[in-house]
This record gives sequence, C-alpha cells and structure tokens, in this order.
Amino acid sequence: MIVAIIRLRSMSPPDELMVALREGGVSNVEVTLPTPGSLEFIERWASDTTVTVGAGTVRTGGGARAAGEAGAKFFVTPTTDMDVLEAADEMGIPVYPGALSPTEIESVFRHPAVRAVKVFPAGSVGGPAYIKAIKDPMPDIPLLPTGGVGIDETEIYSRLGCAGVGVGSALVSEPVVLAGDWTTISDRARAFVDAWDAGQSD
Repeated sequence: MIVAIIRLRSMSPPDELMVALREGGVSNVEVTLPTPGSLEFIERWASDTTVTVGAGTVRTGGGARAAGEAGAKFFVTPTTDMDVLEAADEMGIPVYPGALSPTEIESVFRHPAVRAVKVFPAGSVGGPAYIKAIKDPMPDIPLLPTGGVGIDETEIYSRLGCAGVGVGSALVSEPVVLAGDWTTISDRARAFVDAWDAGQSD
C-alpha cells in the first residue's frame, strides 16, 4: 500500500493532484492538516469511492474531530497522542500513530483504534535495516515506514512484509504541484506502485 502524503505550504491542494495520483494507481492519500485548505480538500473527496482520503499530522483531539467531521477515512500522526487515539476510537476511524522505538511501537499497537504503526522517521534511523530489526521479534505488528522513503526503499519495505509506506516529497513535491505537472505526479505514483508490487512478488 502506498500512502501519498500531501504536505504543501503555499497553496491548497488542487483537485488535479488527486486525479494524477489516482491515475498513477495510488488511491490512499494523506492530507496533512497544516496544508492550506486541507479540511476543504478532504471534504470534497470524502465521498469519492475510488480513493481513500485521510488526515495527516493530526496532533490534537480537536484536530482529529475536525478531520473526522470533514470526512477523513483515517488519521496519521507524527507521535503517539492519547487524545487523538481516543477521538479516533470514539468516531470509529482507524489511526496510524507515529512511533519509533520498539517499546513505543508495541505499546501503541495495543490501542483498539490502531490499524498499523507509522514508524517515523524511519529513514533517519537506518531505514530498511531498522525496520527488519523491528519486524524480526514483532512480525505480527503491521508497520508503515515513513520518512525518507524512495523507490528502492519501497520495494524493500514491501519485501519485509510492511503494511505500506508513507511517501512525501519523493511523490508529491510542492514545486511540481505549483507547476501543475500532473504527468510527473502520475509517473512517480506509478513507479512507487510498481516498486511495491515487485516486493510483493518476491
């Protein structure tokens, strides 16, 4: 599973971005809440059955509730925040909380709202080597490595049995969005999907 992370600073996400990602085969999209117009974008796409749109960088219970009311289908957090977890549980919305150490990963996975644990920032602590070290003693915990994920890492994470990967600027970079280069977005999305599929076939 590829989760495209939309993190923009100077503009709201245009609908063409979602179309480009979908055409490239990516149907799970995380829109970070600090992105201008994030809730409006989530609300516009919440009812589209061809994509699953969630909210990212959810750091407070209030943010979780606002995103849930906008129609977010999942939450992603950079850290483990109990207010967000409880809000997610109350609304019946799955959450991928951020954790890093083995203890954090084990502890947060026990919460009923958690579907997989976002290992963040995976790339800064060894990338695939770190994930393998985590998976060896805890193979039952679905992991979503995020941070520094490129094409090569995606295939390796897939081969290691991860639930998915979160991909940010390597897929959705602000300069490309500003330029309206939707072909590049679609091509990048397709390359990530192909890498993930290649890891699944090994």
